[in-house]
Amino acid sequence: MISFLEAFGLILLVAVLAGSATGLLGVFVVGLRVPFLAVCIAHCALAAAVFGKLAELPPQLSGFAGACVGGLALGWFLHKRNLEPNAAIGTLFSLTMGLAFIGIGLQQGAKSGTLGLLWGSVLFVTWEHAIFMAIILSVIIAFLIVFCKELKLLLFSRELAAALTREALVYTGLLVLISGVIAVNIDIVGGLLIYSLICNPAVAALCISRSFRGSLAWSCAFGIVSATGGFMVAYWFDFPVGACIVLVSGAIAGIAAFAGSSTTGLQSQHAM
Repeated sequence: MISFLEAFGLILLVAVLAGSATGLLGVFVVGLRVPFLAVCIAHCALAAAVFGKLAELPPQLSGFAGACVGGLALGWFLHKRNLEPNAAIGTLFSLTMGLAFIGIGLQQGAKSGTLGLLWGSVLFVTWEHAIFMAIILSVIIAFLIVFCKELKLLLFSRELAAALTREALVYTGLLVLISGVIAVNIDIVGGLLIYSLICNPAVAALCISRSFRGSLAWSCAFGIVSATGGFMVAYWFDFPVGACIVLVSGAIAGIAAFAGSSTTGLQSQHAM
């Protein structure tokens, strides 16, 4: 048994690491206009984690494998086939959602542990999660530094990036990193709602920032606030973590959108 202070500190640490990682990646998910991609990969991870639990495998390991397979298969299929991206993503999303609920139905006995994969719980927070999140965050930062120019060009124009850079490699790297972040946090934040921690902070950051570095910094900060606030509310009131994070991150996105539009309006009046 760990003490209250140790548990409290561990929750804060995991929240900071999770919020930082998802905030940084969210800028590219939203910037590339594929927010539903995060939803789809999250449900690939959820379905794989549910069936992994049936096979008595760690949900993080099976979830990561499922997220990687789904994300890479989707990326390859969209690259090779002339399909509307949202249509293909929606098809895979519905398929994995159906598989997840079939897996839950196949489980014998109490389903509380498996249902926790849907909504998340602070009871799943461990020091192993903190270590894995620290490793993934370090990899994300290194990836952003090494491929900074390619990522900027990718956000500007994917077609131009494909002609001038290693666009396929960079895009695949983003998919793998998103898969890793989702898999590590799937039982803490919840597979149904973790995409909100990826998208909402980035939406808020892009509403108030006009630079690449500024967007990354603001999204990282908003991700930390969203995760920390959501975790604390869930911890004190015994609410599902994912739902609390959705409320906090959604409120931040709404406030940032209002503040961004107000600032734009004042600038336009000043220009007149």
